Amino acid sequence: MTYPVTKRWVRSALLAAAITGLLVPYPCAIARDSDRDQPIMLSADRAEIDNVKGVSVYRGDVVLTQGTLTITGEVMHVYYVPDTRELDHIVVQGHPASYRELPEGESEYVHAKAPRMEYYADGPSRIRLLQGATLWQGRNTFHGKEIVYNIEADQVLARSGKDKASRIHITIYPKQQRDKQMDAGQ
Repeated sequence: MTYPVTKRWVRSALLAAAITGLLVPYPCAIARDSDRDQPIMLSADRAEIDNVKGVSVYRGDVVLTQGTLTITGEVMHVYYVPDTRELDHIVVQGHPASYRELPEGESEYVHAKAPRMEYYADGPSRIRLLQGATLWQGRNTFHGKEIVYNIEADQVLARSGKDKASRIHITIYPKQQRDKQMDAGQ
């Protein structure tokens, strides 16, 4: 099953909660433009680089950073446009592969993890989390078999598996609880 979930949908679905003071839209926001202007730094145990094909393969505790963006995994394929050397997309596998980025205007990082992850830098910028995924910001979480987080459009699309155990699960905490946590430094 496919369930498109946007901030507008979440706000509508939680209208009743808003009346009682519990409105908290699922927090995701646009990535920082300044991250794209930063150099990409990689560390790994091994690297294979093919400049003609525009692909690099990194193995062993791989860490990619660019500004506030961090992607980690065990095996990472980095695809770039050979003529311009601009990042096109990344395919990473791990136990789990992880993503972290501080959205523009936000104080909390967006995190994601899954056994397999695809990160697309352009057209639009997005992350595809596969084989059991989690996306979260603060205490608010989103779990599903597959999650596509469109960073630029600020949308989440999730797919569940065929059994009830792999259904999509969303946890959104009331704003009052988030504010109390931030005041307490948690």
